Amino acid sequence: MNKIIMPVVIIIAVLFIIVGLMGDNKSAEDSAIITVNNSQELNDALAKGPVLVEIGSDTCPACVAQKPIMADIANDYEGKAAVMYINTQETRAIAASFNVYSIPDSFVIAERTDNAYIYMGENGQTTTDRNKARFIGLTNKKTLTSVLDSAIEYRQ
Repeated sequence: MNKIIMPVVIIIAVLFIIVGLMGDNKSAEDSAIITVNNSQELNDALAKGPVLVEIGSDTCPACVAQKPIMADIANDYEGKAAVMYINTQETRAIAASFNVYSIPDSFVIAERTDNAYIYMGENGQTTTDRNKARFIGLTNKKTLTSVLDSAIEYRQ
């Protein structure tokens, strides 16, 4: 009996440690990322400058891995551009309005004109077709900041 109890106790302790490490992964860095609750918040941020958007879910491993990258960018670009997060589980209608089919899905909106978003592509060209300006999956910081820099330059 003692031979069974000790391994069970160890397994339970390890599980508690793992769950504690995974937690909700929120930190002070994440506070710079603005969670979008409605489209007006996105439009308000866009009125002040370009917006880097990530659409994802807290249950998606690639989305969770993308969060620290987005937090770094948000801190680096504070006052120059907004970094926003749309949670597909909490704000399905907003995510659906962008025709999301895979997450994480990231993109930069350079501006809004006549109720249409103008997206910044990786090549520094603007487009109204989000499919030509989106990044599907885990995307590195250099790629995202390059596009964001182009959007900032475009707005000046």
